Amino acid sequence: MIKRETIYYKDGGAEHTDATLKAALDAAKELGIKTVLVASTSGDTGVKAAELFKGSGIQLIVVGHQMGFPVPKIQQFKPENWEKIEALGGVVNLGTDVVTNSIRRRQRLGNSPMSIICQTHISQKVKVNIEIVAKACDAGQILPGDHVLSVAGSHKGADTAVSFHASDSPNILDIKPQYYIAMPLSRSKADAEYMARRKAAAEKK
Repeated sequence: MIKRETIYYKDGGAEHTDATLKAALDAAKELGIKTVLVASTSGDTGVKAAELFKGSGIQLIVVGHQMGFPVPKIQQFKPENWEKIEALGGVVNLGTDVVTNSIRRRQRLGNSPMSIICQTHISQKVKVNIEIVAKACDAGQILPGDHVLSVAGSHKGADTAVSFHASDSPNILDIKPQYYIAMPLSRSKADAEYMARRKAAAEKK
C-alpha cells in the first residue's frame, strides 16, 4: 500500500502557483521523477518554475501554445521569458496543441473522437496536463513510458500537478495518471474570470 498526500484547493487560480510548483518539485524528488513539464502561456509561470528547479537535477520543460492561438500570426510566449528559462537550465516547447485543436475544428467539422477525449479530460481537470505530455513526447523531449510530472493551471498560473506515464499524441489514451499531487476542487471562479476577460477583449476590438 502506498500513501501520499494530495493538495486540494477550494478554487483554482494563479494564487496557488508558488505552492503548486513547490509541491511538484518535492514530489518529483520523492518519486524519483527526472522530468517535470509546466504549462505556461506567456512564459511567466515557466520562469518561476525554472528559478525554483535550478540546480535540482530535474529537467524542466516549459510548454506554451502553438503559434497563432488565439490570435492568428501571434505567439503569446514572450521571447525574453524563453531566454530566461534556457539560461536557468530549462527548455521550451511551442509545438502543436494536439488536444485543444479538436475543439477549434469542431466548429467547422463537428465532433470527432479527439474532441470527445478533450471534453472528457476537461471534465477531469487534466486536459492541459495530458496535452503537454503528448506535445513533449511528439517532440522527442520525453519518451513513451517515461514517468513524468505535469503541471498546469486554471487559465493562469499553476494549480494542478499530476504524474503520468508518458506517450505521444497518436497513443494519447496511453497517457495514464499515476499520482495526483495538487488539484482544485472547482474551476468555476477561474472560468468565469477568463470568460469575462475574453468578453472585455472582444468588446475593445
